[in-house]
Amino acid sequence: MNKELTCNQVSALINFYIENKLNPRLREYVDHHIAKCPACKKKIEELQKILSAYKTKNNSTENIQQESSLQPEFIGKLSAYVDNELDSNDNIKIKKMTISNPSARKELETMYKFKKVMHSAYEKTKNDTRFDYSKNIMTKMQNGNEYTTTYFYKLIVIFVILVTAIICGFIYLYL
Repeated sequence: MNKELTCNQVSALINFYIENKLNPRLREYVDHHIAKCPACKKKIEELQKILSAYKTKNNSTENIQQESSLQPEFIGKLSAYVDNELDSNDNIKIKKMTISNPSARKELETMYKFKKVMHSAYEKTKNDTRFDYSKNIMTKMQNGNEYTTTYFYKLIVIFVILVTAIICGFIYLYL
């Protein structure tokens, strides 16, 4: 080996080393340093213990959450709870369930997010109808004959101007 790593360099690479995300050559350099440095070796062993304990705890928590399924009554009343449509007893039951059950809390958070998305979509649609010009034009056409009478008068004016121009042209040519 022609390159020796320092303790600081190994500390910077520890996460990648533990997750096996180092290329083989760099991993070889780290292995070589760990073989010589007991402090870095101890640090890596402690981190591996912490990670394995965390993974074990996380897996057991997921299993407990999967085992405790939500009551159908809770899911049925969740929408009414979000919309403040429940009586006080049902309201308290929902609150207790969300406090004690992480999956219920997650379900409630999802429902609030859904409500927020629906509300923002409604507001956007409501604001867009203010600028719906085709709707405004159709409404004006249905309410009155503004457009048809305006075009009729314009056509009459153009016809009168054309007839006048033709008559003036004949008078100019024959006089």
